[in-house]
Amino acid sequence: MKKIALSLAALSLFVAPAAVSAQTASATVNASATVQASLTASTTHQLKFGTLSMGSSSTLASSGASQAALSGLSTAGLGQIQVGHNSNVNVTTTVPTVLTNSTSGQTLGFSASCATASTSGGTGAAAASCASFSFSAAAPGTVQSTYVLVGGTVTGNAASGVGIFSADIDFTFTAAN
Repeated sequence: MKKIALSLAALSLFVAPAAVSAQTASATVNASATVQASLTASTTHQLKFGTLSMGSSSTLASSGASQAALSGLSTAGLGQIQVGHNSNVNVTTTVPTVLTNSTSGQTLGFSASCATASTSGGTGAAAASCASFSFSAAAPGTVQSTYVLVGGTVTGNAASGVGIFSADIDFTFTAAN
């Protein structure tokens, strides 16, 4: 019995100390990416009704296929904006109702029409309203060009006199999915 007690006492000397519990910590890294549409716009042609006789009116259809010689006026041409985009695009426009002579202050009536085309000078697909319309990306994610064609009607008024009449048509393009 003495041997057993001594053996047990000897074994107790060699027993490993109790295990210390390990500390743990954790952290999270958030992975994110911002996807932004590619969108550019530049004016490639101004809207020109050409030289008119006093009191005469002129219309340039925005869905026309030519930039020159529209309405029989050799100096006429549709306005055109080239839009580079890789997503669908919403368009809003501020269209003036008159063209103003900056010297005399006299005005001519004006209304605008808009169309979109896939090629510069191409035949356009008319927008229902120039004030607000949209067009789609043919291949979303791939940069492509759409051309916004701008036409309209100038309503002549002999009482407005002679000179150069003009106004700005402001376009805002917004990428949409």
